Formats: sequence, structure tokens, C-alpha cells
Amino acid sequence: MSAIKFATAGIIGLFVLAAGLSYYGYQNTVYPIDRALGNLARAASAQTPYDLAEYIRAAKADLPKSGNPVWAFPTARTDFGLIQLELDRILSRANSIASLEPHSSAYSAGMSDIHVTLVAMQKDIVDAIPYMYVSTTNMAISAVWIAIILGLFAVMRRGKSRFSEFESQ
Repeated sequence: MSAIKFATAGIIGLFVLAAGLSYYGYQNTVYPIDRALGNLARAASAQTPYDLAEYIRAAKADLPKSGNPVWAFPTARTDFGLIQLELDRILSRANSIASLEPHSSAYSAGMSDIHVTLVAMQKDIVDAIPYMYVSTTNMAISAVWIAIILGLFAVMRRGKSRFSEFESQ
């Protein structure tokens, strides 16, 4: 009976560990990117360069400063260092546009160009999100997770064999 209690406690502990690790991983890896995407979406629909710049600064704070989550086949589209540089360029363009007359064609063209760039940037970041789950930390945690599951199966197999020996006597 102690093996069954141990296995039950192990399975419950496994579920609690899985929930905690999942929450921790999402909170530290993906959620800041989601917040940045929300700010970029707001910036893409902002009507003034001042609002646009405010949302871009918030997005820059949430995005990683460098690195590329697509470590198998990295591209420039998913390189966070290059994304940060492009956001800096957009901030510079927004500052330049702010000095223009709001109803001029140059103002409208500049804002439209920035909005199109931000929409494309959002797509690039969304493409990178699945690869963020495959970090070295997550792979190490997955290896530990698999070892724990195999250990539980071994304990359950031993418990089952002892139970069948006890039952046959």
C-alpha cells in the first residue's frame, strides 16, 4: 500500500510541478512579448506621433534587448536586436513627423509608413513566439520532467509486482 500512496503523491506532485513550471515559463518568456505585441498594435493604430512613441517605448521595454529565439535557423526577421534597432528608427521618424503639419501629405505618408512597418514587425514577432518555448532552459526542464515520469512508472511497476506477489500468497 505504501507504493500506491507514494505513486499517488508523486502523480499529484507532478501535476502541481507541471502547473507551476508552465505558469513560470509563460510569465517570464511569452507574457512580456504578448504585452509588447499589444503596445505595438496600439502604436500601429495611433493617430499622433506622440501616442505612437509612447506605445513604442513601452513595447521596447518588454522586448528582449538582443538574441534570436529561432536558434535552429535564425533569420533577421526574428532577431530581437534588429527589432530594437528598427523600433529606435521608428521613434526617430515619429519625432521628425511630429514637427510637420498634421493635415499635410508628408505627415500622412510618414504615419502610414510607420503603421505598415509596425504591422509587419508584429507578424515577425508572432512568428518567433513558438520558438521561445524551445529554449535551453525549457529543454532542460523537459528532460527532468521525462525523468520524473519514467521514475514514477518504475515505482508503479515495482509496486504492482509486489502487490501481485502479495496477492498470490
